[in-house]
Amino acid sequence: MTTIRLPDPDEAAGRAREIYDAVLRREAKVFGATSVSNIWRCMAHSPALLEANWNRSRALMQRGRFTPLQRELVATAVSVANACTY
Repeated sequence: MTTIRLPDPDEAAGRAREIYDAVLRREAKVFGATSVSNIWRCMAHSPALLEANWNRSRALMQRGRFTPLQRELVATAVSVANACTY
């Protein structure tokens, strides 16, 4: 299986650094995360992809009837139902 080198968040600069910081703030608040998730790190190979997915994620996770954790649980359930491996 091919592996992709994950950029080190500590070495990120510019917009990628800003997005990493925002992602970590959200994931720390919702999940108690202490580091940037690998999926976000992987997307940093393409800053445009990282930013587009961050904008999409924020739009999907905006305030509404469900809590951020409930929305993430729904997303996880859909991934399981679709047999996603990550």
